[in-house]
Amino acid sequence: MRLGALPFRFDRRTAIGLACALAAGILVFTLTRPAATMPVLVANGPLPAGVPLEELPIGVRRVPDAAGMVAGDDPAALAGWTLQAALAAGEPLVPSLLREPERRSRPAVLALSLERDRAVLGDLLAGDHIDIYVTKTDPEGPVAARLVAASVYVVSAGPGPSGLGGEDRVDLLLAVDEALAAALVSARNEGPLDLVRVSR
Repeated sequence: MRLGALPFRFDRRTAIGLACALAAGILVFTLTRPAATMPVLVANGPLPAGVPLEELPIGVRRVPDAAGMVAGDDPAALAGWTLQAALAAGEPLVPSLLREPERRSRPAVLALSLERDRAVLGDLLAGDHIDIYVTKTDPEGPVAARLVAASVYVVSAGPGPSGLGGEDRVDLLLAVDEALAAALVSARNEGPLDLVRVSR
């Protein structure tokens, strides 16, 4: 005797049961799925200030939110950089404590405020390198410009404060050592300074 196909009844209660099972499965998957994380760089041991980071123990930790921390999974990317202040083991690296490689040899900062047409029309950003020229204003001699400093690192740059002509000026902070600071201060007393952006 050949058995016929068994009847299958797909009624309303079956549909509701299947929908509830599907919803429960989605809920369980959502609750048990691990939260997304991002890698950040952390101190694997005490990190003193002023020492190149490639010589120090830096590790990677995954966190749900990397805001305010140095994101990344490659400590070698910070070769040449140093810290402005020490960090204890386990603390995350933060951008505000990092010092650029260019500032290892020139750790001090000198401020300049120049008219926009003497400062590349204000087209300057932190990280740029500039050459600085001075034009002597000796009334008894010919006008002559000379190079005061080459490839000076720009720590920060921005427009001057609004009002009283400040918006027509550019304010800069430059990385200097003692000799460069003295040369720039002396040049400011010789005549107007002009900047040339040489790299970005």
